[in-house]
Amino acid sequence: MIEKLKQNNKIIINSDIDGVISGLLLTNFCNCEVVGFSNSADRVWLDTSKCNSIYDGVYIDMYVPNKSTITIDQHIVAINNEHLEKIKINNNKINPNIYNPRFLSPTNSYIKKYPFGTCHFIISMLCKNGINLSSICLNNSSDELMFIDYLLRADDAMNTSISRYKINAQEWWNWLLEYSNKSETIKSLTSYLYSIDIEHATKIKTKITERLINQFKCERPDGGFIQIMNENGRLKQNLIDYILFISDLSNLKCFDLNISFKEFRGVHIRTKLSKDQQDELMNHNSVNGEKVFSYAFVRSIDKAENFSYTVMVNQ
Repeated sequence: MIEKLKQNNKIIINSDIDGVISGLLLTNFCNCEVVGFSNSADRVWLDTSKCNSIYDGVYIDMYVPNKSTITIDQHIVAINNEHLEKIKINNNKINPNIYNPRFLSPTNSYIKKYPFGTCHFIISMLCKNGINLSSICLNNSSDELMFIDYLLRADDAMNTSISRYKINAQEWWNWLLEYSNKSETIKSLTSYLYSIDIEHATKIKTKITERLINQFKCERPDGGFIQIMNENGRLKQNLIDYILFISDLSNLKCFDLNISFKEFRGVHIRTKLSKDQQDELMNHNSVNGEKVFSYAFVRSIDKAENFSYTVMVNQ
């Protein structure tokens, strides 16, 4: 990851808490520059003065199959082992489900997928490269919620770790610990996680959701925004306040928020792929002849609408 970001430090982050924290980590420790946002569905907002094309930036927490595009994410993107081997050849694709192989089929692979946020994977990769993260203040608090609580809210990592998925979560925390060269940061996260019970974790999640929605007007309980831009093509003030809050709480310097954006729109589709469509995706990164901009398998193979993808309208 570090070497790839030296080649291209222009990152496009998601507009939820995982994206915000990932952006703060990469701008503070990898000299990255946030040049755009995505809502993980049908829109990308890009500073075209710094990034010419939607394919030129590094996507964080979103898988873009275009070969030259660097992506750092944690989704299930391979149909089966054969597909994963094809993806793995391209070292622009950075994903724990590629490094510790997981795919859609068979089902017993999918249910063992990576269950946390991209930010937790990024922390592990930073530590693997010997980067000192001691400046992050995990225990800084605001209204009885610490930064570590917000960090573990990303992709619902806290509840996943101590709920009915806890065996898989434990295996992946062990994997992150080994991958990070037994980093103190990962140890701190797991030590805190396993000191609380599900009742307390549920209360923390509820408090965070209430704060994100009531104070910062987030449009999703995970801190996500469907629309980030005001009528002047700049970030909404409540999103700016939200990012500054997470920055202050974490003790991570905030990235530049005075950005002007161009909006790129797509069509977001949920479906279940037929065998022919699976083959088309594997061989051409397209569905029904249309180039797929981004995708992920979001449910197991036996479930309806388990495939989420976006086709861009304006590029």
